[in-house]
Parts: sequence; C-alpha cells; structure tokens
Amino acid sequence: MADRAARYGRSVFATALFVALIVAGWGFVSLLTNTDVMADHSVGPVVVPVAVAIAAVAMFFALAAPRWSSVAGRGVGALTGSSIVLALGCTAAYLAALGILQFVSTGRITALILVIAAQAATAYTLVVIGAAFITSVGLGLLGGSAGRAAWPWEK
Repeated sequence: MADRAARYGRSVFATALFVALIVAGWGFVSLLTNTDVMADHSVGPVVVPVAVAIAAVAMFFALAAPRWSSVAGRGVGALTGSSIVLALGCTAAYLAALGILQFVSTGRITALILVIAAQAATAYTLVVIGAAFITSVGLGLLGGSAGRAAWPWEK
C-alpha cells in the first residue's frame, strides 16, 4: 500500500513538472519566435488548455503504472526507449485531443485534420515531446529508489 501511495505521489509531482515545462517552454518559444502557440487561429481559447490537461492525465496514468517504477532497473537503454515511447504517446494524446476538441467545437471533420496537421509541424509540439521525455527520464532515475531517504542523522 505504501509503495502504491509513493508511486502515485511521485507521479503527481512529475505530472505537475510536465505541465510546468510545457508552459515555460511554450513561453520561451513564443517569445523567441514571436508566434502564437496555436497555428490555427480558429481554435477557441479553451481547446489548447484542455488538450494539455488530457496529455497530463495520460502522463500521470503512464507514470503511475507499476511497471514504470522498475524501468530504471532494467538499464539506461530501457529507460531511454521507454521515455521516448511515453513522450510520443503523450504528444499523440495532446494532438488527438486538440483535433477532437476542435471537431466538437466546429462540427467539421476537416477541422480535426487541419488543426492536427497545422500544430504537429510547430516547435510547440517539440516542446511537448521534450517535456514528456525530460519528465519521464527524471522520474525513472529519481523515482526508482525504494523506501525513504536515509539522511545521516536518521541512521
């Protein structure tokens, strides 16, 4: 029970880091390139935050899985490969949510395809991939330790 609670606790903080990295990364990209986050200006103001929230939920459930706790023990290659797959999966969830939400708001199937095509080729999508990769590698390296921290005065 304590292992599951610790796993969920670490996953909550890692998911918060994921969202924070997206917000900070998008801010820097927007500042440096003088562009908007959304390439398609017909997208409403609620669609992008909800799509990020859906990607964050996907990240949380992936990191809270019992198998993710043991991925660092299988070696650097396994951690890197798993993190790449997780980053691409979270990005796919983000883009799919973006398209579906745009379809729901407009009622046109072409809006779904066009918003995904317009957003997938931007630097903002690379930020989502990078944020998911950094978060998953960080949790894989730091979250794999079992038990409590052993400070010198606790021994």
